[in-house]
Amino acid sequence: MGADGCIDWQHEANNGLETIWCVDGCPLTQIYQEKYSVMSRADFWVASANAVVKLSSPNNELDLKSTFKWGRVDAEQCPDSALRLPGASDCGQVQDVFLNRLGLNWTDAVALIGGHTLGRGSSDFSGHEGIWVDMDAEATIFDKRYYEEVLRKTWVPRNEGTDVQDWTWGGNNDGSPRFMLNTDMCLLFDIETTFPCCSRTDLTRNDGTNQCDRRNSVLSDTQCSRTTNEDAANAMLQFAAQRDDGRFTNDNEPFFTAFSVAWEMATINGWDNLQELALSCVPTESPTPAPSTSPTLNPTPVPTAPPTQSPTAPPTPGPT
Repeated sequence: MGADGCIDWQHEANNGLETIWCVDGCPLTQIYQEKYSVMSRADFWVASANAVVKLSSPNNELDLKSTFKWGRVDAEQCPDSALRLPGASDCGQVQDVFLNRLGLNWTDAVALIGGHTLGRGSSDFSGHEGIWVDMDAEATIFDKRYYEEVLRKTWVPRNEGTDVQDWTWGGNNDGSPRFMLNTDMCLLFDIETTFPCCSRTDLTRNDGTNQCDRRNSVLSDTQCSRTTNEDAANAMLQFAAQRDDGRFTNDNEPFFTAFSVAWEMATINGWDNLQELALSCVPTESPTPAPSTSPTLNPTPVPTAPPTQSPTAPPTPGPT
């Protein structure tokens, strides 16, 4: 079905999107209406994501312009489209969505999930509170820090027995809580066999206590075993770029290269007649007719406004 410029506003997985895209007044919607309505919403959203990645990557290093193709057609209604998102429960969700349905491989999937390096989770929307990296400022930078954090930190379960169970850092969570989803942890650890477990049992806090000992909770000093999914684990280790001495390099190239490949495949999925960007807007003597699937030149209508109240049940978020 592919990117079709449509949001299922009734689905709890889309909670919070109304603060970004709405009938009138939201900054992204305003930019689209004032300057880019000649494009379909679907094309605009992909182009906007490309811009975010470039502007937030170090020195604007990751430029995805070469991956962009246009011609997606907007759908005005897409009931249950959010069901196509992967849940947060385990790597079976990742395999079903990214491998089985999108036709990607594990390296592609791990690269796309690396998008968690940007942004944060909110208990108001997804039920998962915190950031995936070490500092709020780092959550505004598109780089490989997400992979480093999975290896660097001591991760222990949080909110066991609830539908928003996830993982948190065993250190001092000053400022924003640090967290990982099951779908993050299972890329490197077998979290089902040894649950509840601790990703690293060798780290202590400043007071000398083991970081696996969660305050106000039960002791979780069982070491999480490594996953048997070698493809996913190898991709995690490759993108983290860890040296033999345990430190991490500043080399984002393996992650950026893999992300570019996976991003192009994911954003063109479902469309057969997308067009390359032209080098000039000047028509040729014999212009090629536009494909039937290209967006209309008339402004594309904005989707129906979201409901005034969001569903109360917490969603199962997918990759951010």
